[in-house]
Amino acid sequence: MGKHEKGSSKDLANRTKSKGLQKLKWFCQMCQKQCRDANGFKCHLTSEAHQRQLLLFAENSNSYLRQFSNDFEKNFMQLLRTSYGTKRVRANEVYNVYIKDKGHVHMNSTVWHSLTGFVQYLGSSGKCKIDEGDKGWYIAYIDQEAVIRKEEEQRKQQQERDDEDRHMQIVEEMVARGRELAGEDTVDYEATELRREDPDQKIQLDLVGFDKKPGKNDHFLASKTSIFDLKPVKKEDPDGPGPSGGSGASKRRRSRSPPAKTKKSALDEIKEMEERKKERKNRKDYWMREGIVVKVVTKSLGSQYYKSKGVVKKMIDDYTAQVKLDDGTVVKLDQEHVETVIPSIGRTMLVVNGAYRGQEATLESIDEKHFSLRLKIASGPTRGRQIDVPYEDASKMA
Repeated sequence: MGKHEKGSSKDLANRTKSKGLQKLKWFCQMCQKQCRDANGFKCHLTSEAHQRQLLLFAENSNSYLRQFSNDFEKNFMQLLRTSYGTKRVRANEVYNVYIKDKGHVHMNSTVWHSLTGFVQYLGSSGKCKIDEGDKGWYIAYIDQEAVIRKEEEQRKQQQERDDEDRHMQIVEEMVARGRELAGEDTVDYEATELRREDPDQKIQLDLVGFDKKPGKNDHFLASKTSIFDLKPVKKEDPDGPGPSGGSGASKRRRSRSPPAKTKKSALDEIKEMEERKKERKNRKDYWMREGIVVKVVTKSLGSQYYKSKGVVKKMIDDYTAQVKLDDGTVVKLDQEHVETVIPSIGRTMLVVNGAYRGQEATLESIDEKHFSLRLKIASGPTRGRQIDVPYEDASKMA
């Protein structure tokens, strides 16, 4: 039968059909042949060209299946990444957009027999996040490059934290070794208070650079020395007055300087400097972490949940988390709606902010006057170190 006349209704119908997408069950992937109806597809299956393609497929079927499967997965993932990004979307919706391309690789030529099987494969391989809802399977693309960058950043931060901890440990060992070597021969210089033995004694200060010739320094001072009268401070003496108006015990007490703070060594200053550096680096404006216990301080959830406690199960982002309350209810809360929980003495807490962020510690005592906690680091290179942190920098662990 010859071709229909150009411009006729039958010719236009045939052109429209050839441009549009036909039924997928009438497509031969090996021959890249699209048939319009069941009769045409049946004729194609009995054709010599199709039989030759079947012989090639029979020789190495696994190679063809693997190639078609890889092409289908590659094109599907490219569409998901470019059109939807990391947004959660129905898998069937993405598939319908994918098959609109007339030259797409059909699923019946791959190792997956259904869209459900393909979606489950994407979830098990870690390429997408999948979950099943009322309307079918949902998928969300996982940006592997972003995950790798995040893991690399976490690894660098952990390495820097380990280097700082090792440096602090070396400094502490140097301080301890210096004290052991010094022993009892160490002389601690202390600041002393100015005291006078005789209450009537006057203090004279020599002015450096003063010209002894009269008249030369009239504009500065009238004499070589300036005399200042200091009023004596009267103190009660339980031992009675001594020969000069004071007691011998008072003289002995005055001869000894009162105890003062020991001057910090260079190693102690280095240690404090490293502590301040670590504090600046680890101090963040977010503090919630998985595994800690928090208390709800907002009334937006209802009065029945106000002041209730729960465990942080999953971090949605740096500021928001899923919290499982004591009654089993799971709610999404911002860190502004919760606060830290202080357990009883001896319980384990997690430092959630500050220099020792992320380290477990044991609660030693509570300073209610200064709203701070005395903690003892339980693990790591700084194990056994006692630190003082505010209430909001540590919380009870589940």
